Amino acid sequence: MKIVVVTACLAGVAHSKMVAAALKKEAEARGHECVTEMQGGYNMTERLPESVCQSADIVIFAQAIAVANAERFHGKKIIKVPIDKAIRNIKVIIDKAEEEYQKNGS
Repeated sequence: MKIVVVTACLAGVAHSKMVAAALKKEAEARGHECVTEMQGGYNMTERLPESVCQSADIVIFAQAIAVANAERFHGKKIIKVPIDKAIRNIKVIIDKAEEEYQKNGS
């Protein structure tokens, strides 16, 4: 499964980095591909191109603020979770992504 993780918080520093790294680590440990994009007031990693966004099977938005350029993910299954809850529920979030992927017959 291909997963795209977008984190978005006010500063885009501590929570964004921790959540992005933890979700990626858990996804890859389970054999999934995972790419991340971090957004915030002071930080934004390189914006993922629309081709990468559209190749995702599941998109996870871990956010405290609105995700910029969310239209890149039009038509994709998006799981939204508050960023402060995401860091404590990494395995649960990836479990949810796997469930949604299975529901869609993929």
